Amino acid sequence: MTQNLLPEDGEESLRFENELLKIKMMAEQGIIASGFFPGTDVPAELENKFLKILEEAQNSLEDFEDVELIPIYDFIGKPDFVKESDLSDEQIPSELERIADLLFEKKIIFDVLSKIDERQIYKFLTEELFQHPILNMPDSEIGSHYFYEDIHPLNEFDTRTKCEEFIEMFFKSELRLNGKDLSLEGTSNSADLFNFRQAFDEFRNVKYEILNADITSGECIRKASISFDAIGGTGIEPIHFSGEATFHMKYIHEYWVVISAMFPGMQE
Repeated sequence: MTQNLLPEDGEESLRFENELLKIKMMAEQGIIASGFFPGTDVPAELENKFLKILEEAQNSLEDFEDVELIPIYDFIGKPDFVKESDLSDEQIPSELERIADLLFEKKIIFDVLSKIDERQIYKFLTEELFQHPILNMPDSEIGSHYFYEDIHPLNEFDTRTKCEEFIEMFFKSELRLNGKDLSLEGTSNSADLFNFRQAFDEFRNVKYEILNADITSGECIRKASISFDAIGGTGIEPIHFSGEATFHMKYIHEYWVVISAMFPGMQE
């Protein structure tokens, strides 16, 4: 006669199963699952679902442990390609399309958010992405998606985005903490920026365009064509400013930061 050791009550049975799952995870992977819901009375059913999701995720990771990492170039069959320096400007578009098609056939897609030309993209694909490691699973239904910016932290897109954020904060936001202007914190000329902004009640009709630039090091200058109307108060005619804004930037702790900025009108 077989004896049922599990509690007959449904919830108690789930709690018993949960404890067994926790012990198993601790023994096999060193995961202390009891610490996920500290000090809370979690329903046994919810905890059971969470533990099984965690167990499934761990099992999936184990499936990849023995899979070899190989260069993307090897993964797509080591196709023939022409070095970027040996291609004319007229040849680049067709060769770039050919390489992109070869990658797509193997479920590999890439995106470039930075404003760089086709020659730079081709050079990136053949000299860098080709050497990037990928799991050697040619029959997998799961594809791979790469961004130029993830592999190239020193890039045009991230610096452009940071400049756009700075402009939006400077002209349109009042971000303050303990009397400090958060949008200007960290800039070497924060006093000049603060005084210029405080000289007016508000800014209107702000229009700008970040100008193109090649980013090749961890420090750069970005410029923008910008125009705006500064409102000094009721009944006072707005002052129109237009010209070039300049942003001195540095790549610090894996992030681009604006360390100084100048807008039209600040020099006057």
